[in-house]
Amino acid sequence: MRIKVLFFGRLKEIVGRAEEDVEIGEDHRLADLYARYGAAYPEAERLRASVVPSVNQEFAPWDSRLRPGDEVAFLPPVSGG
Repeated sequence: MRIKVLFFGRLKEIVGRAEEDVEIGEDHRLADLYARYGAAYPEAERLRASVVPSVNQEFAPWDSRLRPGDEVAFLPPVSGG
């Protein structure tokens, strides 16, 4: 199934793009999807404990199942003043 993945902040810098469409298996969860990026980008894996995932513009738990056409965003920690 096909989904859209959005990256923000430091994650966008790590993966080198703001978004991409990806093909994933039928029984994938958010954690599975992020693990895919963590394997390809070890620095992204180190941020995982601080990343907040969302599905279709709503915060979602890591064990959420994904469906065709979902829009997933990974929101890294932010800092500022």
